[in-house]
Amino acid sequence: MSLCIKKAFDITRDNIVVAQPIVIFMIVICLTTGALYQQTNKIAYMVFFVANILLCTAFFSGWFNMIQKTLEHNKKAEKNFYRDDREKAEASFALGKEFFPGVGEYFLPVTFTLVAYVVVYMLLLVAAYKFGMKYLPHPHINWGEFMAAANSTPAQMQKYVASLSFYQLKAMNIWMFFFGAVFCVFSLLTMFLFPALYNNLSKRDDKKTPYLKSLVLAPFSAFNTNIVFVFRHFLGSVSLLIFLLFLNIIMSVLSLVFSLNIVLTVFGLLLSFYVMTYALVLIFLYYDENK
Repeated sequence: MSLCIKKAFDITRDNIVVAQPIVIFMIVICLTTGALYQQTNKIAYMVFFVANILLCTAFFSGWFNMIQKTLEHNKKAEKNFYRDDREKAEASFALGKEFFPGVGEYFLPVTFTLVAYVVVYMLLLVAAYKFGMKYLPHPHINWGEFMAAANSTPAQMQKYVASLSFYQLKAMNIWMFFFGAVFCVFSLLTMFLFPALYNNLSKRDDKKTPYLKSLVLAPFSAFNTNIVFVFRHFLGSVSLLIFLLFLNIIMSVLSLVFSLNIVLTVFGLLLSFYVMTYALVLIFLYYDENK
């Protein structure tokens, strides 16, 4: 596990071009999301909403393909496939050209898998909510007021929390811990979903399996492969999840520091893009080396 953590860092550092798509994507999605919220016409709103979803799916399709190709490039580098450092650097830079072929090849499978992922997650949240309402203490708070306070300033949120009773605070903490546990379990059980999807599709035999049938079955096959992988490498998967959660906590703390001025904010954004890329490379690498 520790070797994968270091190796993923080296791969991300040596192939920084793989982080370029997320920078461009975040800029574009900020612009399109802004246009979405400005729409008053329902039809125009739905058009922008669907466009945003398709944009996200296209991005993931191409970006995940780049990460897969980056791992293949790293294997070649480890076997001294390239004649010199210049040829290796040129091959690394050429990874940027793998984005759009990935969109064309994996757009539909990724779309179906994302839809299945969201549906399963929403069903899990509904089931968790019903379980909580039956077995957990009810905080008896106005959720509208709570959300308004949560979306306001920290001072207003502190004022709202101070107005709650000890019983309400205890109940809220239990609910937060419960949903946090649900999120962690779901994240663990789906952590290798997309590495499994790309690996399964790369093994697809066009002559034996019709393309449309393989698209429909792709999400279910990926979920199954992912679950089997998690339980076969349970301790490693849990360790990886804990490491990623720890990394997320560190970035959350640093974001408070980076918000002090514009220079630190820009640096913080660039660092967050790098960390997100590193996290994806680490997940794909761990799956690739243990499948």
